[in-house]
Parts: sequence; structure tokens; C-alpha cells
Amino acid sequence: MSQPDKIANYIEEVCRQIASKEVHPAIRLELEGHFAEKIADYREAGYSEEAAIAQAIAEMGDPVSIGRQLHQAHKPRMEWSIVAMIAILLGVGLLTMFSLHTAMVNDKLVENKLVGMLIGSILFVLILFSNYRKLLKYSRYLYFATLIVLLFTLHNGEMLNGIPHLAIGSTLVNFVALSPFLFTVALAGVFAQWNWNGRHITWRALAYFLPPCLLLASEQQTFMLVLFGSAFLFLLAASPVKRRTLLAVSGWIAASASGCVYLFSSPYMLDRWLAYLSPYNDPNGKGYLAIQMLEAVRSAGLWGQGFGSRLDTLPATETDFVFAYLIYSFGLAAGAMLFAIGLFLAGRWIRAIKRVKDRYGSLLLTGIAVLTFLPYFWSMLMTFGLLPRVSVPLPFISHGNTHLILQMALMGLALNIYRRKDIQPLAQS
Repeated sequence: MSQPDKIANYIEEVCRQIASKEVHPAIRLELEGHFAEKIADYREAGYSEEAAIAQAIAEMGDPVSIGRQLHQAHKPRMEWSIVAMIAILLGVGLLTMFSLHTAMVNDKLVENKLVGMLIGSILFVLILFSNYRKLLKYSRYLYFATLIVLLFTLHNGEMLNGIPHLAIGSTLVNFVALSPFLFTVALAGVFAQWNWNGRHITWRALAYFLPPCLLLASEQQTFMLVLFGSAFLFLLAASPVKRRTLLAVSGWIAASASGCVYLFSSPYMLDRWLAYLSPYNDPNGKGYLAIQMLEAVRSAGLWGQGFGSRLDTLPATETDFVFAYLIYSFGLAAGAMLFAIGLFLAGRWIRAIKRVKDRYGSLLLTGIAVLTFLPYFWSMLMTFGLLPRVSVPLPFISHGNTHLILQMALMGLALNIYRRKDIQPLAQS
């Protein structure tokens, strides 16, 4: 066997020990570079070509051992603590639906929850083991496709509970509520590809922000606008944008969003948003639901009224007010546990963002964090009268398969990014 063939065999033996095939080309290139440097050094020291190659191979060490070390350094790693917390939240959601089923005698709550968990889990696994970077080149297409479908839904959708829904066959999809999620995923890719040192960054950012802002505000989807605007600002902050530009864009976005809300919102909507500040000024009107949530919390005690309790003073206890029902049935201890889980998840998420070296992956994680934790904590804080009352499901717990499946898909995407964090920098080399 020739000496160059021995080098090739050495490199192949190293690569055979590394399970992630995506890093093999980069590993080969790196090892070839090391061999070239070592051989050049030995040649300068007076060794013949064959002797220099033999000495370089001997100095590199056992290829199996080297390969196993590289495998440990670059193998995919799961963030199991996040998986465990999601599983707990899904379990709490299922238990809550069972309790509501007992109280309301509604078989569909449990059945639909199980169906959503099954579909969501399948989607979670499929996304988890894919390559998230394949989404990057479709980011602009996703943004404009979402914009077009949202515009179509607003003008031609079928009305359900006062909100236009997209009809797909016999199924009605609340595309208005889904659009901030799709816009955020799309913008993570758009921002990842921008030249942040270029001109007119402020106007380019506003050009991407204003169309969704106007469409959401026109349907008085104030919380969806808050969700989209918050995700947009966090994505900007996580991008390599200059501080002065970030401040300018943030100011324009805040002004634009406020102007859109003022332009399209009715006085009643604005009053309802501000009613949480003084609900007892109109206890039988705009402050009624805020007071009923507070009363449900106060009457719950530490351990609640028990499994299967009825809470007839609040509507939609399976969706918008599920946290109030959960505390009423299982007590303040259950509410505190869910709040603590949220804080723990947020802490692990921040840690994950810091450890991801790929800009696109980091932006996606940032956007998903806003899409997950803003509704999560808003649902809790509004129950205690600390934030305005809005129609917002509690992630993983509220009834509604569209949101549950979407949340599971986003979790699969987030964990995909994390598990590939030690692969991606090499795979991009």
C-alpha cells in the first residue's frame, strides 16, 4: 500500500467512528490539512517523502481513538430537560381536559386532546430529525405566501366566532392566529441572510413589519399584533444590527403598531383592554370577566375545589380561561407549579440560544421563545389581573388542536436546532 493510501485509510477509519455523516467532509478536510502541515515540517527536517508520511501518521495517533473523540465532540445532543417539561405540560393539559369532561360531560375535550397530542407528537419527531437549515432558502417565499393567504382569509374567509377562518375542504383553520407564527419563522431566515451593514436597514425592516401589522390590526387582532411585534423586535435585537439602528427601528415599529391599533380599534375594544386596571368601576360590564377570574383564584385556596369542579362564572374555560379553571380545580399550588415550569423552561431556552453558534438557528430559537413564552405568561398574569384580558390559549394545556399541533411542531424545530448545535458549524464549513 502506498503512503498516500495509508493517509486516506487513516482518515476513513477516523470518519467511520463518527456517526454524524454531515461532518465527515469537514473532518476529512481538517485532517488532510493537519497531515499536510506535519509532512511539510518533517520534509524540512530532512525526512524523505515516505518517512515524513509515516512519521506524521505515527504522530497523529490511533485513528479509532481520534474518531471516537471527534464523535463525542460532534454527536447530536438532546436537551432532555425541555422534553421532560413539555411532557409534564401535556400531561397537565390532558388532566385538565378530563376534569372539564367530568364537569361538562363533554367527551370531545379528551378525545380531541388525545388526537392533537398524537398528531403533534408525530410532527414533533419528524421535524426533530430533519435539517432545519433547509428552511432557510424558503424564508422569503414563506413570508409572502403567509401574507397572501392572510389577505385572502380576511377578505374571503368564513366567519367563526367573529373571526374569518380559512376553509380547507370541510375544515376551518384560524389562519389569522397562525400567521404570527409563520411570519416569525420566515423573518428569522430573512434576517439571517441580510447584510446588516447595508443602507436603508430601517426602511427595509419597516417594509417587512407594516403589511402584517396593518392586516392584523384591521381585524382588531390586538394580541396577535402584540405577539408578532414582540417577535419582530426580539429577532431584530438578536441580529447583528447596530444599536442606533435597533433603537430607530424599535421606535418606528412601536409608533406604527400603536397607530394601527388606534386607527382600526373601536372605543369598546380599547376600553376592554384597559378595563383590567380598574375592573370594579364596571363590575357588570367590561370588568366582569376580570373580576370573575380573580374570584375563582381567591376561592381556590392552596389545593383547589377538586377534580371535576364546575366553574360556571367564566366562559371558554377549556381555552382562553383554562388557567383560571386549573387554579380553581387544583389550587394555587398547581398554578405556582406551572409558573415555575415556565421560568425553568425560559432559563433553559436562554442557555440553548447562547450555545447555538449558527445565526439562523439562534434567530429561530429567539422567535420561537417569544411565540411560546409570551402567550404562556400572559395567560397566567391576566388571570391575576396584571395584564389585559385577551383571547389567548395557554400553550400545551388549552383545548384546540391547531395551536397544540403548531406548538409541538415549534418544539420539534427548537430541539432540532439544539441537538444539531455541535454539527452545524462543521457542516457549514
